[in-house]
Amino acid sequence: MRDRFKRYRTTILLGSLRLRKLVAKREKLNLEIERVSELIIANANFLPDEQKADQLLQLEQLVADPPGFTDSVRKVLRANRGQAATAIAVREMLAKAGFNLSAYNNPLASIHTILKRLAERGEVTASTNDGQMYYRWKADAPGKGLGIDGEV
Repeated sequence: MRDRFKRYRTTILLGSLRLRKLVAKREKLNLEIERVSELIIANANFLPDEQKADQLLQLEQLVADPPGFTDSVRKVLRANRGQAATAIAVREMLAKAGFNLSAYNNPLASIHTILKRLAERGEVTASTNDGQMYYRWKADAPGKGLGIDGEV
């Protein structure tokens, strides 16, 4: 009986290995897309307003795939400006916004990783209160420091 299922287990194992490699490539591509998009935005800021708007619209249309996990975290933090949120609160915001968390084995671990990365990049500020990490969209955070900055 065991030999009967060996082929399926082997196919699953090989498929899982291939999928892990593809997911890693996707993450690298998403980061590169973000970097190039940021470069375009930074340069578009020097254009006259009408040309800037055209360039930003073109960029938005070019990268208008369904939002990825990182972009969705950005979106919910931006939408809840002024609110410092834990990773658990971000998970709840994502669910409320309709993001499909069931596609992830451990969405909370992914959210923690994304939030730390966003803090390292200076997009959000991170602070500790009663031993818990809170994250706030950078535009609304007091001060100009990057990364971990103090209290909520």
